[in-house]
Amino acid sequence: MTIQIPGVDEKKGLDLYDDDEDLYLIILRSYADNTPAVLNKLRTVSAETLKDYAAAMHGIKGTSTAVGAEELRQAALKLETMARDGDISGVQAGNPAFLKQADTLIEDIKAWLGNNQ
Repeated sequence: MTIQIPGVDEKKGLDLYDDDEDLYLIILRSYADNTPAVLNKLRTVSAETLKDYAAAMHGIKGTSTAVGAEELRQAALKLETMARDGDISGVQAGNPAFLKQADTLIEDIKAWLGNNQ
């Protein structure tokens, strides 16, 4: 089966799991099911919540790596770094586009899984 999901590098993802397609599909489903709750915590960010934001973004970065979502991983890394550096204005400027990108990726993964499982 060819896994074609915009924003997901199938080869990278499968390589992480020794080309075990069944395991990779489980990981994709888990990502699509669990990531929205984390994203909801990121929708509002302030100077007071910046530390928690950085921690949550670190998690998104890791789980995005686990599914081969390289572009989202890079965006998460950038926002995590800004948050750790205390750059609240940079985080607030970049967060809406990140959330839109992440929401779209989740929708695309769910749509693909729904059509192929």
